[in-house]
Amino acid sequence: MPALLIIAIVLAALTAVFAIQNSGVIAVTFLGWEWEASLALILIMTLGVGILVGYLAGLPSRVKKGSQLRQARKDLEGLEDLATELEPAGEVMNESPEAKR
Repeated sequence: MPALLIIAIVLAALTAVFAIQNSGVIAVTFLGWEWEASLALILIMTLGVGILVGYLAGLPSRVKKGSQLRQARKDLEGLEDLATELEPAGEVMNESPEAKR
């Protein structure tokens, strides 16, 4: 079994146990809204919001790194093309003095 599938199964089982053990209903008030939901649901929703905020906070750096990577690949292509063009001249220039004799 792939390791990722095993991890997913274990996390699903732990989530189910967590939800069963924390099924009590609580009242939540936020910005004037009030609703009742199970503690497990509230905590899982809070976790989801935290993951989303973390993802969004890291998004600018991922976009910047992606842009830098694309530019580096373009630069590499240009250098490879230049190296290909200069290759015949480089072979002549790099001959050792003994090889010319």
